[in-house]
Amino acid sequence: MSLPLIITIAVIAIIAYGGFIYFMMKKRREALQKYDNPEAYKQVPQIMENFLSSRFSALTKQLQGAPVDAFTQCAYITSLSEKATSAAITTAKTVAWAAVGVKARYNEADNASYLVLSGDELHYIFFEENEIKEHLILDRSRLSNAVIGNISNTEKVARMGSVMGRQSHKITIDIDGKKIDLIYYDAIERYPDSVLAFERNGFDTIAQFKLMGKYFKEKFYSKYPNLSN
Repeated sequence: MSLPLIITIAVIAIIAYGGFIYFMMKKRREALQKYDNPEAYKQVPQIMENFLSSRFSALTKQLQGAPVDAFTQCAYITSLSEKATSAAITTAKTVAWAAVGVKARYNEADNASYLVLSGDELHYIFFEENEIKEHLILDRSRLSNAVIGNISNTEKVARMGSVMGRQSHKITIDIDGKKIDLIYYDAIERYPDSVLAFERNGFDTIAQFKLMGKYFKEKFYSKYPNLSN
């Protein structure tokens, strides 16, 4: 194959790839704009119900009949000194449904964590490889005494997969003198059992995921204005 032909093929491939990226970004923007209005926001309770009865049914199962008022994605609870996972296991109201012990590190691609608001309680539910590993329940007393935290430079470096490129918020909760840091997002980004891959109406799902994060913040902050930011 001659050099000019190779160059021509490479140029065509680059142009095609650039066109594909442009098209995908355009579709994403259109979907976000479609749901960025008050009428779409009113549909969030129904959107949430649809999710909970399908791809997020594991959350409903974990709540065992308790209402789901809102939910969003969060970073898995961890600490560079392991104090957060230790506190979650030994001093919090923890339900160990499927595991014994907690790993110090997890592969971001294989896990998903969510915060679920149910009445006055906040449930932290952690999945590893589509299996429940932790279910931590935080009550009104603990949340009323929680404080807003700042994501440190150390966390940004050590937890790049959890916080980089996302609108993140952090709250710090004291449990019997030990600190647990919860970092949660402005949007859901994946299902408990898989990342959001190419699927029919995938861009609509992305836009709905963003609405879910916004709805969680509204409901959570109305319950706990001390944690609003």
